[in-house]
Amino acid sequence: MFDRLNRLATELQTCISSLQVDCVDAAGARGLVEIAERVRRAGDSLRTVAVGQVERTNAWKGEGAKSISEWLSIETDCAHYEAQTVVLLANQLQHLPVTQAALLAGDLSGTQAVEVARGAIVAPNTETQLLSLSKHATVRDLRDATNRVVAAATDEAERHRQVHKSRFFKSWTDSDGSFNVKGRMTVANGALLMAALKPLQDEIFRSARKSGTHERPEAYAADALMALCAAKTVSAARPHGANAVINIRVDIDALKRGHTEHGEICEIAGVGPVPVATATEYLGEAFLKLLVVDGIDIKTVAHMGRAIPAPLRTAVEERDRKCQVPTCDMSVGLEIDHIKPFSEGGPASLENLVRLCKRHHLQKTHDGYRLIRIEVPEIKLSPGDMRTHSTDITPAWAWRAPPDKGYGS
Repeated sequence: MFDRLNRLATELQTCISSLQVDCVDAAGARGLVEIAERVRRAGDSLRTVAVGQVERTNAWKGEGAKSISEWLSIETDCAHYEAQTVVLLANQLQHLPVTQAALLAGDLSGTQAVEVARGAIVAPNTETQLLSLSKHATVRDLRDATNRVVAAATDEAERHRQVHKSRFFKSWTDSDGSFNVKGRMTVANGALLMAALKPLQDEIFRSARKSGTHERPEAYAADALMALCAAKTVSAARPHGANAVINIRVDIDALKRGHTEHGEICEIAGVGPVPVATATEYLGEAFLKLLVVDGIDIKTVAHMGRAIPAPLRTAVEERDRKCQVPTCDMSVGLEIDHIKPFSEGGPASLENLVRLCKRHHLQKTHDGYRLIRIEVPEIKLSPGDMRTHSTDITPAWAWRAPPDKGYGS
């Protein structure tokens, strides 16, 4: 087996090194990317399961490393945080043979496997549903579903306290002279930070577009952080503090009771689950848009004109936190679009509205591109874990180009 793997690896490396990429046409280039992804998944999966065996046999000891993650980092020249992730996944896969088989078969990427394992290790009966979801949903949606599984399987208040206890904020200057920051905090505090940055980020985005500047959303977020710091320097308190907006989804019974029970949710949209008590703490510090799950049935709110009712607009904004074209991660400057055009009788309803970035909105409106809904399996958890409705998961879409253009953009 080892001789065969070595021969195949050598042959593959030789083939790659002799490839004249500049001579490959457009279709061939796309094909090369697909092949490279298959090779990468195969290599990552083999490394992960092999690391598990290295740890079980203590093969890493005696090499001068203090831990297996340090050994892996040195052995493979990868970052220490990446090595820690691989080691953790390898340990979890020992108890998740179905997920391990999917990883080795190339059906899961390493990132998908991390999310599936994170949920299945605390709620084993969700493994099949998470694996099924991974075939259709984006990594972000899979992570959101896993967050709900983990939240339902653990004590919300204790989890919140432990995260708060481990909070940190670090800064350092890198070798190229850049200033870097890294932090960890509770979901609620993170939501406050992002809510404070969002209005500034949107304003910077709009100004940049007017001047013809096009940069990454992360660049505008960094500018927004600096603007926020500058404003705080000028004034110790923001006047009436408050452009900060936080969307919270919560079951009405949990809100009345003060805590969630099995099958209920309380989460900050786009961030993650939080204790009910923590959510209500911020009523005076931010403007909360409460989407009470058992209150207004958003799915019944519709309007036959172009106007979008406020509860419906909030629901669409909370559901579609980024452009819904699968290949696009744009999260600022999004526009609400009718899937079935208004001119063709399409209503303003939750099922017929979607948020797109400016570029994809124009392509859909004027160039014949289409969004096709993909059915995403509903995750149903046992009473001992959590009930997750299909409306808890962002709809999955496929982006289809007009027939004469072939691939989508």
